[in-house]
Amino acid sequence: MERLITMNEHFKPINCQRCGTVVWEGISWAGFAKKLDKKKLTIEEEIVKRLSGLMTYEIYRTSVSFEAVERSLIRIEGSQREKIVLADHTCSNFTLFDTEVPEYFKKPVMVKQTFEEAPF
Repeated sequence: MERLITMNEHFKPINCQRCGTVVWEGISWAGFAKKLDKKKLTIEEEIVKRLSGLMTYEIYRTSVSFEAVERSLIRIEGSQREKIVLADHTCSNFTLFDTEVPEYFKKPVMVKQTFEEAPF
């Protein structure tokens, strides 16, 4: 039985209850509850996933996490190499203690200002 997700939840890492793998759980841009594999796909891997009947999603950074937008044929054809694409989660062999979460977006560099450099 799937657990209910409220509409204001952002994607967050969880362990799949069936296989133990770390996956992303949240609400897609279209408003559907989704579990996404954490592996970033190449265009070839995306084509294989789509041919096997799985959906793929382009992710965009938000202030809290990211949002996942379903990839249509037009999005796939016009895709740039820098796009981050994830697929619906498919359970694999049981994984124990899978805790690593990838960092898809570069963290912003914080510039330190001294008192003398303050603009006022």
